[in-house]
Amino acid sequence: MRSYKTSLQCAGILFGTIAFAQDIIRPGDSTGGAATEQPATVPNGYIVTFAPGASKTSRALAALQAGAQLRYNYENLDAISVTATSSAISVLRSHPAVIRVTPDSIHRGRVKPGSGGGGPLPLDTRQVISNEVQRVGIPETDSDGTGIGIALLDTGIDFNHPDLAPAPNTPATAYNAFTPGASCQDDGGHGTHLSGLIAAQNNSIGILGVAPAAKLYCVKVLDSTISGADSVIMAGLDWVLTNRNKVTPRIRVVNISFGRLLASGETLDNSLLRPLIQSLYQAGVVVIAAAGNNPDVEISQIVPAGFPEALAVASSVATNGIRTCFLLGYDLPSVPADTASGFTTDGAGVTTTAPGEERSDIVTLGSAGCVGLQYGTLSTTLNTGGATRKLIPGLQEARGTSFSAALVTGVVARIMEKQLVPATSNGTEVEGIRSWIRNNASRTGVAPLDHPWAGVIYNYTFDGVREGIAQAPK
Repeated sequence: MRSYKTSLQCAGILFGTIAFAQDIIRPGDSTGGAATEQPATVPNGYIVTFAPGASKTSRALAALQAGAQLRYNYENLDAISVTATSSAISVLRSHPAVIRVTPDSIHRGRVKPGSGGGGPLPLDTRQVISNEVQRVGIPETDSDGTGIGIALLDTGIDFNHPDLAPAPNTPATAYNAFTPGASCQDDGGHGTHLSGLIAAQNNSIGILGVAPAAKLYCVKVLDSTISGADSVIMAGLDWVLTNRNKVTPRIRVVNISFGRLLASGETLDNSLLRPLIQSLYQAGVVVIAAAGNNPDVEISQIVPAGFPEALAVASSVATNGIRTCFLLGYDLPSVPADTASGFTTDGAGVTTTAPGEERSDIVTLGSAGCVGLQYGTLSTTLNTGGATRKLIPGLQEARGTSFSAALVTGVVARIMEKQLVPATSNGTEVEGIRSWIRNNASRTGVAPLDHPWAGVIYNYTFDGVREGIAQAPK
């Protein structure tokens, strides 16, 4: 059987002042999931866990005495992050209060590589409601996320974008985990795209988010390459735990649209990230996590999506595609709405599914002949003042479970606003919201549909559960 891949070539279409661009399927390598190799680690980076009760001062002193450079000294975890030589790590391992030393693993945003296209575009004097937002539920006057704070752990937010209104870019309401006290301005585009899906404003321009009245708090834990280490992400989670009740409105939801495979020797139970997620859970803070973009693995192999305290979100297609020709000679059918994305990670434990891409078409495209076009999600775009289906014009197509998670984050804000689940500020509240989402999903038992290109273009296989498509309350 021949195999195919998503090309780095571009097909762009402009509609008004909103940019539409697609990934193009052409002959090449398989589009099956990424290889399941171990996650990369930070060179000479380690996380050192101490016995419960070790003070921050004693932890810092242990690093100093070992000759290690202290990077983070966490408030809500008995641990530090260091840069250290092997000899310094040996000294730390022998410290009587140290119970574990772990390499600092790297996470990546849950976005599919894609084509280029589209330049900076101004906002129009009208508002577009994307197919993705329409599928999970257009906000209404009394269901728009009012009064709900959302911490967005990502590449940052474009504070200059006219369609976004996050909390101010100040140390009191935003946090740059790479350089505490520095700006939380986005430099990778991923966070700005998520921001629009969650909370683009209800005005006369651009697009509309699922929960436009919710308040976003910027927590920068991913760099311009949409990557971030455990140590940095832990610092971001630590900040949320410390500051969630110090801001108004208080933080009740956390969006995590990144992840990684379990490292060697790591399990979901002993992962260093788990205690912080558990602490948020016990405080009633709902953590939404992208399932991942590798159909060859399940969420039980992924952190943080595999943690039972998190609400893991898989990806589907928002609307019906079309087919007008035979792609590379294959009689492939069109892809209907609510089909599982061919790239999505799933498996037992996924809470729900939401669109992570708009649609897939098979059409004739000029001299290229019959091609498959895969459309990303439409949202706010960094440094454009407008909206596109790209993270940054000319770079990746915005397709992936990252964007599915953002939509569900908006859904959760609206559930909280309408007080459909008692606000008990503990795990009971989180489980109540999980149950509400599952019980009120659209097409439960039917969707997500099997991908009709499975086995030819994608390695997607059905995981045995059709959890439906997430729906926001009206």
